[in-house]
Amino acid sequence: MPGLDTSIDTLTETQRAASPSLWWDGLLRPDPEPPLETTITADYAIVGGGYTGLWTAYFLKRKQPNADVVLIEAQYIGYGASGRNGGWLMGTLEGLAAFADNKGTLPATARVQLNTLVSRAGQVLATEGINCDFHHGGCVMAAARNASQIARAHETLAHFQRLGFSEDDYRWLTPKALTARVQVANPGGAVFTPHVGRVQPAKLVTGLARVVKALGVRVFEHTRANNISPGHIDCDRGSVSANQIVIATEGYSEVGNPLHRRIIPVQTGMVVTEPLNDEQWSDIGFHDNETFADFTRAATYLQRTADQRLVIGARGNYLPGGRPQHALADTTLIAQYRQRIALDLFPQLRGVRFTHNWGGSVGVPRSWHPHVIYDPFSRIGTAGGYIGEGVGASFLFGETLAALLTGESSELSKMPWVQQRALAELRRWEPEPFPQLGLKATMLAFDAEEWLLNRYGESLPARAMGWLCDQLDPH
Repeated sequence: MPGLDTSIDTLTETQRAASPSLWWDGLLRPDPEPPLETTITADYAIVGGGYTGLWTAYFLKRKQPNADVVLIEAQYIGYGASGRNGGWLMGTLEGLAAFADNKGTLPATARVQLNTLVSRAGQVLATEGINCDFHHGGCVMAAARNASQIARAHETLAHFQRLGFSEDDYRWLTPKALTARVQVANPGGAVFTPHVGRVQPAKLVTGLARVVKALGVRVFEHTRANNISPGHIDCDRGSVSANQIVIATEGYSEVGNPLHRRIIPVQTGMVVTEPLNDEQWSDIGFHDNETFADFTRAATYLQRTADQRLVIGARGNYLPGGRPQHALADTTLIAQYRQRIALDLFPQLRGVRFTHNWGGSVGVPRSWHPHVIYDPFSRIGTAGGYIGEGVGASFLFGETLAALLTGESSELSKMPWVQQRALAELRRWEPEPFPQLGLKATMLAFDAEEWLLNRYGESLPARAMGWLCDQLDPH
């Protein structure tokens, strides 16, 4: 393929990265915490060592410094989506319309929580000394391939306006203004929001783990929760009795977990370029380290890293049987697909070497919007269903869970995404293979629309396929 002569599949063994993921490659990690091998008690027990579990533990200890908080993780800290994601710390949630009132407006208090999320998270990161390459540069969501994307961009802006957000929160960029920020091949305009920050995910999750352990949280890695019931967790080699329990396993909620089949895993992943020089960046943009996406239906996400690489991510593949992705490396075929996205958007990258290729699973609930759930009768809580937008949401939801668990009277507990009910009421997905077939059909329709638009433009077949995609997206 032209322009891919130095791609991942042609690297020699000496050129290949030590880790398939840029985030973990060369990152110094502490020695793993020992597994739980006895029976212990705690005030709060948290299952899951990703962002949601760690932020919940953090805010619990900040609210109740003397509380005994235990966190168990089946693999290692940051094993799941928290160590594999695209590094967008966003002040928004997927499916916001589900939280609007009967006039279609998001409550003002909810908008304030979302609009201040990134800056509040940045303050905590600075205060706690978590160096994760955080930069609050906003996000450019661009119409960058065809006229259909321009229509989708305008509809997205109108959507946020209907929810009650102002021009300070989401505003239109003309093609010229877009090009001043990011020099895509086919600029058609963009929506810009300041409410997104960039992070290095593995640095964030390991830095946060260091902080919570320093606060006194007992962490046990390589400890799988085989059975979770009110007040008790049976693990593979020990057990925990706790007054309250949090399940924070998201897309890695497997058999034996109450969230199994209530949250299903959809795969997503990234490739990354070699470090680019100043001349190359002057031809591409990202001068304020903005994050970037185009309005393709299959969700792209890009960021300029602190070491001057360009990360290009895209969704969505589904493993047979609804299994989460445990392998960190993705296939060469998937890598080439992501590289084609990069070259379509930025032909300037032709000839640039791609050095890493990795992926993981994001959690998708049947409702297609995230949640915080706390059951005051079983005293079990959970948060998740982020659909790939959990880096920022986990900060807000972890703080919210801590307020609910401690009984604090807080505005957070009154947010529209908070539900006080049993976890068993969270809707299950249909049995396999229906989700797999549905997602595969949806992705085929998305690909067909892109092909028709690229080959025939805004033709009748392309518009017909676009109508079909509208019916499928996101359900």
